[in-house]
Amino acid sequence: MTLAEEHETFQRTFQPQKLTLGLIVPFDNATHDAYAFATQARLASLADDVGFSSLFVRDNPLYSPHLGDVTTNYDPFVFLTYLSTHTTNIALGTSSIVATLRHPIHLAKATTSLDLISNERLLLGMATGDRKFEFPAFDIDSDQLSTTFQQTIESLQSMWQSHSPHIDNDLFSLYEESGLQVLPKHRHIPMFATGYAQQTMTWIKKHMDGWMFYPQAFQQQKALLAEWHDSTHFKPFMHPLAIDLDSNPNALLKPIKGGYHLGRNTLLQMLKQYEKIGTNHIMLHFVNYNRTYEDMILEIGEHVIPYFLPHSIQEEHKHGIIR
Repeated sequence: MTLAEEHETFQRTFQPQKLTLGLIVPFDNATHDAYAFATQARLASLADDVGFSSLFVRDNPLYSPHLGDVTTNYDPFVFLTYLSTHTTNIALGTSSIVATLRHPIHLAKATTSLDLISNERLLLGMATGDRKFEFPAFDIDSDQLSTTFQQTIESLQSMWQSHSPHIDNDLFSLYEESGLQVLPKHRHIPMFATGYAQQTMTWIKKHMDGWMFYPQAFQQQKALLAEWHDSTHFKPFMHPLAIDLDSNPNALLKPIKGGYHLGRNTLLQMLKQYEKIGTNHIMLHFVNYNRTYEDMILEIGEHVIPYFLPHSIQEEHKHGIIR
């Protein structure tokens, strides 16, 4: 069993040939203003109760008016820590931490703290970043993103495993047996590359615990998954999907940016096809602002989630355990 597979949340969320569902947060309105924190917590708790497997939040340190209307962006570790106190089982994910803009020591300590506070529920998506105005603000050489990403990943793995790791790379060096005072329970936190992160698939397969990709044409995704899962050791594949959920359960599929307008029965059939080609996790982003989040979460929870239950709930059902 790998270090990632020892992580209980990893085992609960990802299984070969199985699909589970998550949500993208924060929940916002039509103008992309996030709801009050109390509302975020209430909706997160509801998603946890109905069987969603994860809550994923983005990380973008800076904002520019040139981006237009985008969802309110809080510090991901602070926001997920808040949500962790209002949830019990649901995984808490980042999609994704801009690894090139954060010092590995700060990353190692923040992720360890959140993982322990949340009872080992953190899933750590990692990216190189794509907002060009952020790199000069942090004095980052954009020509070195690939190397910086690799060294950050390697540094995190070393700092999680030992109180006094030996690290000497282009980013920093540790001296006098220094390191983190507190380590993660399993000496590791599951990490997922976002896109190619300026790496090869071979590197991602070797050094990351899974792959977080982007929505694309179904046949392209199928071909990519065939290559990704062409390995003796299972590593999960996931992607976000925007959903404009029609109140008509039989509404047919219409493409929108990053996803589809459709009814729940059409969604169910589509998700079964994603599962069939090897998709292990999909994070839904609700974009229908004419319906309440409560309504959509409950509808998916009642009519769709039962087909894509988290592994732990499947086991409970097998043994006749009632929550």
